[in-house]
Amino acid sequence: MTGVTELNYTLHHLCIYDDKPRENMMPYLRWHHGITNYFSGAVFHVTGEGHSDYTFMGCGGRAYQIQIEAPPFQFEYERNWWSQHGHGYNHICWITSNARASMDHLLNHGAREVMPFEEFPTYDGFVVHDPEGRWIEIMEYTNETFRVQEFTHAPSGECGLEMVGTTSVCNDVDAMTEWYGKVMDLRVLETFENDGDKWVVMTDQNYDPIARRSFFILQNARTEQQKTHKEQHGAYISEIVYQAKDVQRAYDDALWAGMESLHAPERDPLTGLLCARVLEPCGGNVLLLLEHYAPAKTF
Repeated sequence: MTGVTELNYTLHHLCIYDDKPRENMMPYLRWHHGITNYFSGAVFHVTGEGHSDYTFMGCGGRAYQIQIEAPPFQFEYERNWWSQHGHGYNHICWITSNARASMDHLLNHGAREVMPFEEFPTYDGFVVHDPEGRWIEIMEYTNETFRVQEFTHAPSGECGLEMVGTTSVCNDVDAMTEWYGKVMDLRVLETFENDGDKWVVMTDQNYDPIARRSFFILQNARTEQQKTHKEQHGAYISEIVYQAKDVQRAYDDALWAGMESLHAPERDPLTGLLCARVLEPCGGNVLLLLEHYAPAKTF
């Protein structure tokens, strides 16, 4: 059986469900983002149930991206999620070196099948639930030339903006930290903990503090918005994480681009990092903006 270290999991993208992607992507584009790819129909993949409408966008960093997916969705399970949740952060995707072995491995370690393993024209893949119910997509590229483009690492705009990952609100932060470490080979870079609050910064084996920062952050519900959303929907993917060399300028640029303020830049009492939060137009999802943050690689 293929071991977890041989599966080479690499953080790839966060998927947003949105029924008006061409309209709602504009504030992203005005806020220093770029489109890396459009995919539709057989270019990416198409099934008997539906077609694909995907837009990939990146900002500053080399690896991590967002994917905006629009209805009509390809699969019944996707349409069911849309009818229950509407606009929202649907799943995080990892690239692996062996999707078939990855599915066997995840199902043997507490994951639950959402979409069975399938071979598409350009990749093999599947979707599972993690133990708390969040979706995990796994992709293995099988075409010699097909790839979702990556940007050359270059912080964007005068504010030096970079998209670097996500946060997820957990029912049990410790249990999920252990699961993602053991089952998906994620490594803990840093842990912040105080007075019942916890923020665990994880990453994949390809992390580099200069050229390839991709963060997978697990936390308890801390803000009122997070607590309310968790009560309604359970454990969930809560924020896209950005960092900037000039947080105030990046925050001002976000408001100019069409984002809505949740709070202006301030020191987070748990992490000590200067941060701000804004809402994007795709259903009011939260974007977390941090000062430049690059923990040393300790593994």
